[in-house]
Amino acid sequence: MHKGTDRYLPRQQLRRTLTAMAALIALAAVLLAGLSLPVVGMAGLTARVGMSAMTEIPSEFKPTQPSQQSVLYSHDGKEIARFYAENRIVVKLKDMSPWVQKGTIAIEDHRFYEHRGVDLEGMARAIVNNLAGRDTQGASTLTQQLVKNTLIDKGLRSGDMNEVRKAREQSIARKMREAKDALAIEKKLSKDQILEGYLNIAPYGASVYGVESASRYYFSKGAKDLTIGEGALLAGMTQSPAKYDPTVHPEAGKNRRDQVLKAMLRERMITYKQYEEAKAVKIADMLKVSQFRQGCAAAGKASYFCAFAVNEIYNNPAFGKSVNDRARLLLRGGLKIYTTMDSDMQEAATDTAFNRIPENDSSGLSVAIASIEPGTGKVRALAQNTPYGNPDEEHPRATETSFGVDKAHGGGAGFQPGSSYKPVTLATWFDNGYSAYSVVGGRTHYNASEWKISGNCPVKAGPWDLKNATGGNNYATSVVEGTEKSLNTTYAGMAVNLNLCDIYKMGQRMGAVTGDPNGKEDFGPSFIIGAASIPPLNMANAFGTIASGGNRCTPIALEKVTNSEGKNLKVPSGKCKRTIDEEVANKTAQVLVSTANSYGGRVSIGRQVMAKTGTTDGPKAAWTVGATPNLATAVWVGYSQGGNRHLVGMRINGSYYGVLYGNTVPAMTFKEYMAKAVQPLPAASFPQVNLGGGKNINQGPRRPQKKEPQEGAQSPSPGVTEITETFYEGEN
Repeated sequence: MHKGTDRYLPRQQLRRTLTAMAALIALAAVLLAGLSLPVVGMAGLTARVGMSAMTEIPSEFKPTQPSQQSVLYSHDGKEIARFYAENRIVVKLKDMSPWVQKGTIAIEDHRFYEHRGVDLEGMARAIVNNLAGRDTQGASTLTQQLVKNTLIDKGLRSGDMNEVRKAREQSIARKMREAKDALAIEKKLSKDQILEGYLNIAPYGASVYGVESASRYYFSKGAKDLTIGEGALLAGMTQSPAKYDPTVHPEAGKNRRDQVLKAMLRERMITYKQYEEAKAVKIADMLKVSQFRQGCAAAGKASYFCAFAVNEIYNNPAFGKSVNDRARLLLRGGLKIYTTMDSDMQEAATDTAFNRIPENDSSGLSVAIASIEPGTGKVRALAQNTPYGNPDEEHPRATETSFGVDKAHGGGAGFQPGSSYKPVTLATWFDNGYSAYSVVGGRTHYNASEWKISGNCPVKAGPWDLKNATGGNNYATSVVEGTEKSLNTTYAGMAVNLNLCDIYKMGQRMGAVTGDPNGKEDFGPSFIIGAASIPPLNMANAFGTIASGGNRCTPIALEKVTNSEGKNLKVPSGKCKRTIDEEVANKTAQVLVSTANSYGGRVSIGRQVMAKTGTTDGPKAAWTVGATPNLATAVWVGYSQGGNRHLVGMRINGSYYGVLYGNTVPAMTFKEYMAKAVQPLPAASFPQVNLGGGKNINQGPRRPQKKEPQEGAQSPSPGVTEITETFYEGEN
């Protein structure tokens, strides 16, 4: 039995060896023929090594740019964040140290400048060893490794994992395909171009690719400044990045570095003295590791804006057919993404948010600030008083949910805006030809039959019992006075003269829309004073529509995006168009300027501004929304966790508030931020218009009635002077 086995093994090995020789002859034939493969004498090779491997892919292999980082920039050119699946920065060969070039050639392919893409000697040795059943050997040239890595990268970029599998499989067929493509590359590219491509695509550790990123990671310097020892250390890693990672396996990394140095000495790339000096340096003394953070979590004060911009890419078919395609483009496509964010405004917004309500304030309140440019839709700043990311022991309130934006951009439906929504009703009033000096209101009850509802809108007629913020003030007023005092009774008197669907549609025309278009909300008449769920950015956009003279734009965060080849990709448009008559917008703005002035300096920012505060039922949220002709901003304060907690009897950042109205913390936040944000902008004023004219109605006496205590009415707290701010109960 033993003798039989002895006779069998040599015969098997002989067959393997003969096949290996045939494969080598085939490869030599390919090399000698350039790219043509003679069929004569190859019949016996087909079954064993796969003739199809030589013909199933085009011989004109086209090397492509490898996956690269995408970089997000502010409007003023500052880097916000980087995104990558592979931490790679592509650089030219001239920007790589000659030592990492020499070390790579010495250890990986010392005949690099002599062969034509395939090293027959190495390939023969590898084929014989593989077929003889011994350890797998690659013996691939740098050109072949470039082919393999390029095919892997191409598959990862396209999401074709079958292509990745084929590029990685351990088989003679793959080696033959690889060899054929290597020959093709050598006919198209110079040796320096091939070396540059390899050094840019090769792996150097966990998620570290290319010598530039590797140099920055391990040594905190650019690849052009690598020393002999540093270049040798990196050159040795590509064979097995995990095994030779000096931060994880310093001894293995040192041994491999020394092996590369010996190879460099053997090839006379360095002197013996240089060899001894480089070998004497300890690995620990060489390393100066720089940890890299990527994505919006690394964007610091701009994290929430960053998330909005990234979602602009994820939501846009111009960046790929599916969300997965778009994500791959972001992580591998080397995009340069220029956004609308103003760095100074963003910093001011974030600082103000944390200054007014610190991250771990005992109140547990959240604040969001959203700014947009009227007439363009360009989002300039998004901020809130929470760190971006997942909550942990140090930052229990950290979140990736943006309170300022809609669901499609990482937020939600929004929050009830309260009286800050009243300008929508005001604009509808002017749109129907009424005068700002009409006298209306004074009533606290309306029957269902009194409302006008026609057209398609989610508003239903019903009885409405209402009151003003602290009760009383139940008398007819001019529209101007009712807006300044934020009287619900005045606005109910306006609404009963209008079609409620017109008011709802005016909100759509202005941009005051819900953040969840798939959500369903049904409203009663009280929606006219702020019952819908609207994100702060959309409220800012509505005021931007007014500030621009009636031109509504879609909020946008991208100005320009280029791919790794410098080609411009299509970005979302603001789609600006006139949705409100200019005179209507200017009249609305004029009343809101008067309203801002009536707040006694609470929203003064050193130039003309229009504004409206708001406090919702409970109260559960408080707002200040306003604008100059060139910047619109919304500030929201409330409980981001939801629930039924009311903003009463609380201490915020050391100050006590009996009731948190819109003209307290939100107004102070608006003032602090906007005063800084508008400084570099040209001073501008809203057009002067005649608020009279048109239909002028008088529905009741203007003298105040005697105030009677009302059940459930809130008393103003000490130090709170706004006693007529919106505070209504029984909201539908």
